Order: sequence, then C-alpha cells, then structure tokens
Amino acid sequence: MSRPPRTPSVFKFLWKYVRKHLAMLIAMAMLQILSTVGTLAQPFFYKNAIDAIVHGTPGDPVVTRYAMLMVSLGIVVAALFLIMDQLSHLSIAWVESRVMRAIWADMFAKTQRLSTSFHVNEFAGATSRKIGRGVDTVEGILDRICINFLPAFVLVIGLMAVLWFYAPIIGIAMLIGIIVFSTISIALNLWLAGYFRWTDEQDTKVSANMVDTISANALVKSFASEDKEDARHDAGVAEWQHRQWTSWWMATSFTLMQFLTLIFLELVVLLLAVHLWSVGRFTVGGFIVVTYYVLQLWNRLFDIGRNTREFLKAKSHCEEMIQIAERPLIVHDAPDATSLMVNKGEVRFDHVHFQYERATHAIFNDFSLTIRPGEKVAVVGHSGGGKSTFVKLLMRLYDVNSGAILIDCQDVRSVTQESLRSSVALVPQDPILFHRTIAENIAYGKPGATRDEIERAAKLAHAYEFIEVLPKTYDTLVGERGVKLSGGERQRVAIARAILADRPILVLDEATSSLDSLSEQYIQEALGTLMEGRTSIVIAHRLSTIKRADRILVIEHGKIVEEGSHAELLTKEKGIYRQLYELQAGGFIGE
Repeated sequence: MSRPPRTPSVFKFLWKYVRKHLAMLIAMAMLQILSTVGTLAQPFFYKNAIDAIVHGTPGDPVVTRYAMLMVSLGIVVAALFLIMDQLSHLSIAWVESRVMRAIWADMFAKTQRLSTSFHVNEFAGATSRKIGRGVDTVEGILDRICINFLPAFVLVIGLMAVLWFYAPIIGIAMLIGIIVFSTISIALNLWLAGYFRWTDEQDTKVSANMVDTISANALVKSFASEDKEDARHDAGVAEWQHRQWTSWWMATSFTLMQFLTLIFLELVVLLLAVHLWSVGRFTVGGFIVVTYYVLQLWNRLFDIGRNTREFLKAKSHCEEMIQIAERPLIVHDAPDATSLMVNKGEVRFDHVHFQYERATHAIFNDFSLTIRPGEKVAVVGHSGGGKSTFVKLLMRLYDVNSGAILIDCQDVRSVTQESLRSSVALVPQDPILFHRTIAENIAYGKPGATRDEIERAAKLAHAYEFIEVLPKTYDTLVGERGVKLSGGERQRVAIARAILADRPILVLDEATSSLDSLSEQYIQEALGTLMEGRTSIVIAHRLSTIKRADRILVIEHGKIVEEGSHAELLTKEKGIYRQLYELQAGGFIGE
C-alpha cells in the first residue's frame, strides 16, 4: 500500500468553510446537549415508577397514580428531547449543504486555474472523481463529528458524572472499560485507514481509465478494440475488487474484535451491579438505571468505533480532494497585476528562455522576436520546433524561465491572465466545443451577444450553410467536445467564435486544416477580413493560409532560421521553407 507523502489537514481545510456558520453550529451543539440531558434523565422516571411498584401494594391508587405519572413524564421527556435531537440534525444539514456547495464551487474554480501542466499530466476523469468523492464525504465527516462523536462525548461525560455519585465502583469500572475500548478501537481504525487509502487509489485509477476510454470511443471502434479495452478495464476492476474485499475483511475483523471487547466489559459491569443489589446497595429500580446506562454507553461506544472507521474512510476521500486544493498555482497573477491595455498590438519576445518541466532540453534559448502592430506573421517549421510552445507562452499557459514577453511594452506577467487572454482570439487546430448549443459555442467569447451578431459571425466563417439545415439550427446541441459535428464544421464554429470575439490580437493554429478546398476559399476571405487591422499570428502547414502573410518565420529547434515573405523564401534554393514547400501534398507542408 502506498500513502501520500503528506497528509493534508482535513480539519484545517473544513474549518475555513464551517466557521462561517458558527451561530448555527452553536445552536446545534446546544440542542445536542439538551437532548443528551433528556437521555440521562429518562431512566430515573422509570426507576421511581419501578421502585414504587416493587414496594407498594397492588391496587393502591396512590402508588398506581404515582407510577403512571412517572412513566408519562419519562415518555414526555423522551419525546421533547427527541424533537431537539432532530432539530439538531436539521441544523447540521443546513450547514453541510452550504459548506458542500462552497467547496464544490471553490474546487471547480481552483481546478480551472491550475497550470496547463497539471491538466496535461492528470486524467480529467480522475480529477473529477477525486473532487466529487471528496465533496460527498464532507457530509459524512461533519455528520460523524456533530451527530455521532459530539453526542457520544456528552453522553459519556454525563453518564460518568451520574454514576460517580450514584455508584462510584461501577463508574470506575466503566471508565476503565472506556479507556480500554477506545485504545483498541482507535489503534485498529488508524491501521484500517491505510487500507481505505489503498483502495481509493485503485478506485481513482479505474474511474480515470473508464472516462478516458469512453471519451475515445471512436478510436476504440476504429481499431475494433472493444474486447481489448474490456480486458484492460476488467483487470483494473479485479485489482479494485481485491483491495475492496481486503478492506472489508479487515473492517469486519476489527468490528468483531471491538464487539467482543464490549461484550466482556458489559459482563463485568452488570455482574458488579448484581453484586451491589445483592448486598442491598441497589434497589430494583437502581439496577434498571445502571443496566440502561450500560447499554446506552456500550451502544454509543460501539457506534464510536464504527463511526471512527467511517470517519477515517471519509477523511481519506477528502484528502485526495484537498491535495488538489492545496496545489500551488504555477501561473498566477502578480499581487499588483493590472489589466492589459492593447492600443497598438505589438508583440515582443525579449531574450526568452523556456524549458518544460522534466524536459531534457530547452525549447527556446535566448529567443527574441518583434511582431509589429497590425502585422500578419506566419510561423512554420517541423514538429517539435517550438511553434505550439510559442502560442502557449504568448497566452501565458506557461511562464518563461527568463526573459520576457511583452504586448505594447507590458510584460504579460505583470497583467492579469483574464485581461491577457481576453485580448487574444485563438482558433486552435483541434477546436474544443462544449456540449451546448451552437449559438452558445459561437458566443462563448462574447457573452450576451445577440442572435443577429451570432448569425453574422457564422456567415463570415461559412458555418451558416450547415447550421441552417440542422433541425434546431443554432439551438442544436453539438455533443461532448462537439462530436456531432465534423472536423471542418467544428473549425468553422471556432472561427465564428473568434470573429464574434473581435479581439486585437489573433492567433490561428492550423485554423483551416480540416476544411475542404471550397470551404477554405470562403474561409480565407473571412480570415482576411478578420486579420485586417489587427496583429495576427498564423501557425500553419497549409500554404494557402500563409501566402499573404507580411512575414513568414521558419522556426527550428526554438530558433528563427529563416524569415521573409513567401516569394523571398522560395528564392533560397537550399532553404528549409523551400524544402517544405516542395514536399507539400494537397496543400499541406510535409513534415
């Protein structure tokens, strides 16, 4: 079994949220205390009734009325304090619902802001599982503390106080029993907590693999790999079953050990009570009170053992979520960050050095480049040369190791990420769409856009033609990641989104790679209009996209090895650009 290197503080994490509802928690605690007082008081009414019956004469109306009064008062007390107990449950439920909502919102917000490297290296399914499971167990943790442990603690203190004055020897015996049982219970459950974490690790792996495989269902089908993926999933589930069964077996064994310990302690205390009755120290009613107290105490102790196990299990679930919450933001806004003001649109890389974490070599080393305001620059080169990294650094998905990236003389690290990315319209090679309507996807960069604005952008992007033939037109749901649309249709929606966003800097990352020739012709016109008057960076292999660029940069191994216009670069007989051009097929530059 493996354990996390550092156990996050679940209590410290939850306290940030719980402390906002202290008034309700205090009310809940008071209700629990009053309810416990009722539990302690109830058997004394029955004791009085029993002693009166034992020492009275059958048929005596005074004895009968007194016994009936005591029994009735016992029932009334039980009913009143049961109501208080349920009100306390409602109070903690009120707190839990608000705490869980706040945690869920914060975890979603934190996960969105974690670095790109986190999302690249973690399964989305695993992250979702950890957060969902962690939020669900918050209820269990607070329930155990407020509904199980707190009342049990108050009851134990109350029972010991009453017994100390009523039957000291039994009080001492029960105190010893509590210490013995608690020591055994805590030790066993702490050991068991390791098994819960061990099982959770495999549960997360199974969930991550399942989501990963389902999201790639088209690939599985294309290679007829259903049986192979079934076997892979079954192997993971088999390991989960082994761990789950081991944990359950250990939990059952520990429960039996706790139960046997309680049975033995109960035997000792009840034998003491019989002895005290036999020597005249107890009445029959007194024996009933002690028996009632013993049963109440042992039931609570047994519940404490069981709930401790459930608490530790819930705590291990919550720790996985808290590990995500405590991850540092690698890319974060500076304390004095200001909003980016783009007046001209100049982009400058100033002696940039960048190397991915765990990479063996740098992508950029002393890389400098200036893109003039309104200039249309194309970036080409072989895979791995740094083209995609160029865009990621500009968008500040990663921070440079040294040097600076400036937009209109403003270091991107000195401005807010929101203002930076709100100034750049990106059309990626693999457009990402939400499982929402086409209209919502187009308007994503401009919330509140009118239907006329959406339709105008769709027409300019040549998405209008395929949208209009859909049964629900712009209200059509596109499926997860836009799976209901073809690659070309998804790209046209992405281009429409960029057109509608109307931002001063435009980045096209293979924006026309999935379009047929006719659609591309129309898109080129739309992109020409879109790029007019704004700084445009085009990452492309497709020559038709970059022929009209003001400047073409050829990047190899993080360096600009050639630059110039399309015509100028073609004049270099042994130039890389010309080689790429001559290797092109179907309008794409070969790699």
